[in-house]
Amino acid sequence: MPHDLQLLDVRLPDRDGRWNVALSQGKIAAIASSPLPPDGERLDAQGQLLIPGLVDGHIHLDKALLLDRQPAQAGTFAEAMAETLRLKQGFTVDDIQARARQVLETAIGFGITNLRSHVEVDPTAGLRAMEALLPLRQEYAWGITLQLAVFAQEGITQQPETLPLLRQAMAMGGDVIGSAPYVDTDPKANVRHIFDIAQEFDCDVDFHLDFLDDDEPLLLPFVIDETQRRGWHGRVCLGHMTKLAWLPPEELADLATALRESQISVLALPASDLYMMARRETHSQRRGVAPIHRLAAQGVNVGVATNNILNLFTPFGDGDVLKICTLLAQVLQMGTTASHRLCLAMATTQAARAIGIADVGLNVGDRADLVLLSATSVSEAVGAAPQGRTVIKAGRVVAQSRLDQQLFAPRNAVVQ
Repeated sequence: MPHDLQLLDVRLPDRDGRWNVALSQGKIAAIASSPLPPDGERLDAQGQLLIPGLVDGHIHLDKALLLDRQPAQAGTFAEAMAETLRLKQGFTVDDIQARARQVLETAIGFGITNLRSHVEVDPTAGLRAMEALLPLRQEYAWGITLQLAVFAQEGITQQPETLPLLRQAMAMGGDVIGSAPYVDTDPKANVRHIFDIAQEFDCDVDFHLDFLDDDEPLLLPFVIDETQRRGWHGRVCLGHMTKLAWLPPEELADLATALRESQISVLALPASDLYMMARRETHSQRRGVAPIHRLAAQGVNVGVATNNILNLFTPFGDGDVLKICTLLAQVLQMGTTASHRLCLAMATTQAARAIGIADVGLNVGDRADLVLLSATSVSEAVGAAPQGRTVIKAGRVVAQSRLDQQLFAPRNAVVQ
């Protein structure tokens, strides 16, 4: 079979030496240490690191880039919820699309080849976000695969008119259904409603769960029970899960066993969670990030994602999930070579698995969604999140970034 593109002289995260990789019909066709027969276009990587395409499994395109409209005053979750709800009243399809396009184009440049965006549907937002984002799924398919998770941010039981809107949004073309049960007056009923819709539309479930640092009990055991009762193994993803950071090791281990057996994935969102958690503590503030490295050690599929960009929930960030990977490694003290490899997997293969994509990787037959990084090792990639990147989607180069830096030393400067 003729090759569409050959990547020559690459380094791979899990193999020593230099390799040549052939891509054909959107898949990885061959990986060899010996020269490949000249065939198709060739790209000399000159020893750069080749990684699977980055995956952002949890982001809010419809709420991105709002900070210039409403800067934080208190910085609290309550403020973020109230002010974002107020801003949503003025959202238009054109406005949402303009902000989403900016994020998607930047994401493609970073090497994010698969992305799941939550799409808010409620009496205030109506279906405007779905109307805005649905066309972008096809418009940007050349550079990124976009999943749309229909999302009830404001609760369900206290707003029963949300339920028919959620079903309408799924009928329009939603890929996944989800909610934030902790904002609902009846969290368990909220969870049941979401699973009901998932069964109706035969789709995966994605909950924002156990996020706040209040004294409410964990909802995770109930979600695990519902997953098992409904036979939804391998079809549930949980974002945030910050309350797991407070648990003693033995309790965390028991939950990890149940998560593994239910095949439930967990995505940490460190940029948002570090910013929002432990605000009531006056000293010795705890980290507010789910200990996903410990869950991974017990066989749970885990990943990392961005969540929000430049809004009241996360008033910083540019959408680069590799930078979030760096942050996670720092916060969870993942400093060894092995933990760097795990961290990179959390932003690529494992994040893909969390959102239902099984063929992201560096094996023959995997989809040719790849990134060449200006790095020579996984530790360098995780530690520095290098700017130099060549992005390949479905076997075709779709973006390239380089660091253009010039130094202007005075004429009399002494250079050693």
